[in-house]
Amino acid sequence: MEEDKRTIISHSYILPDNLRGRSINAKIIPTVCNLENMLKKLLQINGDFAQLKQWEKRSYKAYRIEDIRNRIMTSPHYSWKDIIREHILSRRPSDFGASVIDIYLVAYVAETFGVGKEEFFKYVKNAGISENGNSAQAIWQVGKGDGVFLEILNDNGQVSDWSFMIKWVEGK
Repeated sequence: MEEDKRTIISHSYILPDNLRGRSINAKIIPTVCNLENMLKKLLQINGDFAQLKQWEKRSYKAYRIEDIRNRIMTSPHYSWKDIIREHILSRRPSDFGASVIDIYLVAYVAETFGVGKEEFFKYVKNAGISENGNSAQAIWQVGKGDGVFLEILNDNGQVSDWSFMIKWVEGK
């Protein structure tokens, strides 16, 4: 029954081309560092931001991990996704950096234009985000990877958790 509900919602809900005023085509900086690996590294270095590599720092800042660092550091690995999801919903999309918006961008393209990396690459080029295939690959990899880790997206980029997505879009 739950699967049927998601399917019905997915066909009736249209994702907007901006996320509560935050453009999904601007300030999309390709960085290949996924959220889960950055969080594991943060735990290994006892939360010391200075010890993160440059690309890990970008992910840390994009997700505003500083705001929830203590919760992450004192929580078991399995609860990280819920902490991050709650954090994303608690703030405006414009408060976050590119890595978070990459999740929405991947979902938007999959739900609006079609699933898969090839469709995503076409969108990135046609929307003027980047002409570079490597940049499109980095955005896809981070958006899809983080979205799957957070159980927001399916592996093909489509939305797996419409309840979360609608709350994110509508700010509820």
